[in-house]
Amino acid sequence: MTASDETPVYLAADCGGTNCRVRLFDEDGQLLSEGRGGPANASLGLEAVLSEIFRATRDALAKLDGPTIPLSRLHAGFAMAGLVETERRKEFLRTPHPFASMTAETDAFVAQLGAFAGGDGGLLITGTGSCGFAVKGKEKFYIGGWGFPVSDQGSGARLGHLAVRRALQAYDNILPSSPFCKELLAEVGTHPAEVSRWARTAKPADYGALAAIVIEHAHAEDEVAKNLVLTVAKEVNQLIRALVKRGVGEIHHIGGFAEPIRPWLDKAYGRYEAQARGDVFDGALRLINNRTGLINKTGKVRI
Repeated sequence: MTASDETPVYLAADCGGTNCRVRLFDEDGQLLSEGRGGPANASLGLEAVLSEIFRATRDALAKLDGPTIPLSRLHAGFAMAGLVETERRKEFLRTPHPFASMTAETDAFVAQLGAFAGGDGGLLITGTGSCGFAVKGKEKFYIGGWGFPVSDQGSGARLGHLAVRRALQAYDNILPSSPFCKELLAEVGTHPAEVSRWARTAKPADYGALAAIVIEHAHAEDEVAKNLVLTVAKEVNQLIRALVKRGVGEIHHIGGFAEPIRPWLDKAYGRYEAQARGDVFDGALRLINNRTGLINKTGKVRI
């Protein structure tokens, strides 16, 4: 590529509650570079999300050899957690931007598009938040994913939030304590007043970061931690069951909390587990092509 080259470059982004990951692809579908930004859940505000997308994109562009590629050459497709409301999605797409084109859908929508190569199937995400999404013929539907205050069952943030509440109950001698409770309080405040101050500004990603402590103690047979993990695992089972009830025969389970919670799930649901044909970035490329028709002009990108 030369400085005057106008060949399109494709920007695929995975915008989650913990971080924003972007990848740049050329017209042959070859990965050029990748970058990373901070939390980019739509619930944080579209301005904040765009700021993290730009930060991750600049990080990816800075890693390229040769002349700088301007943002105006990038055709962008975003998989964004929390972008469930139709009006918010439209608002985001109306936002002025420097890209050649920009399209976005929920992270579940885009990940399903990649995992099933545009075909039928269910996608379950358990990360900082949680969401189910499925395509069944002409029908498309979501299960959960309505935001941390009212939804996100079976997620890392949900486990972290339950853990903080349980540790405080142990401090107040409402319920028995354990080594897990003491370690958790050491992370967020050794006194209830400190924990309360921490909680006033804590975001879902902050609660999600505590999930690893709970999982670690659960594996060490700490009964308090184990009961918390089993509670959240039951919620994940409920999400899987809800997808199955809607006639979804194949479910691909992803997200940063998917592997940690997997050993605790009902093994009976293993028969619905599906292997992915692609990932969220493949889905973002498909999304770009579906909205612009540009990628198929080369016939080379892996969609």
